[in-house]
Amino acid sequence: MIWERTFKSQDYGRPIYKHINLPVYITDEFDFYRCVEFNSSFYGKTASTLFNGNLRTCSGRYSKLFPNQKLSYWADSPMTARAEIKKHGAGNNILTFWAYDDATSTFPTFPNQEPLIIIDGRKCGVQELIDKADSGIPLSKDEQRYMEELLTQGPDCIVYDSHARQSGENYIFFEKGFRKLALRQLRLRFCRSEGGSYSKIICADTCDYTPYIESYGEYFMPKAKVRMDESYLNSDEYLLRKQINEESHRKLREAVK
Repeated sequence: MIWERTFKSQDYGRPIYKHINLPVYITDEFDFYRCVEFNSSFYGKTASTLFNGNLRTCSGRYSKLFPNQKLSYWADSPMTARAEIKKHGAGNNILTFWAYDDATSTFPTFPNQEPLIIIDGRKCGVQELIDKADSGIPLSKDEQRYMEELLTQGPDCIVYDSHARQSGENYIFFEKGFRKLALRQLRLRFCRSEGGSYSKIICADTCDYTPYIESYGEYFMPKAKVRMDESYLNSDEYLLRKQINEESHRKLREAVK
């Protein structure tokens, strides 16, 4: 076990367990960010729907690296996340997701309370393979086989260096890891030519990551107004989060008696 901070998006003072031979780490307490260019089809979609829409079946340049996988792409900071979409020609109307590992919260809302399993791609050649994929260079059979063997470690995500922002870190989450993430804030900002409106939906707050699970049912409307979809309160997702959150509160009350 080590205590030295290894990842930029991780809080200080967290224990980190490392595989004896491989750059595989088990640890917790992270903040992750993802930016997407906003479009009008996002109006009326709940924070839950927008957040879960970040997990998609892998296609395109990474399909050879991660065949038949569902992936989600995140960064260590809003600046890195913004630089990544700007690299691909995004405009200035931006939706920013701020997520954290749910098990970090004093009051988690998911049944899976395991810490994250992270492969540091910068220390095992995966960074080079990701760079090849970004450049459209085919992987050799040996490289594909190496990735298959590495993924047998069951990682939640892979970290690698951003080329869009110096010193930035990017994270590729697999479905297993994505299901460990919870939403802290959803921020919408329009450029000045579109009125410069700004708004946000807060799903967790304070240093304890206290969840406001009803907020997952909120959505944006024009002029960055926020409304609530009351039907979300009857959804399976909400009822599960509510049940586990109440159980978390009960355990804490019993612990301090």
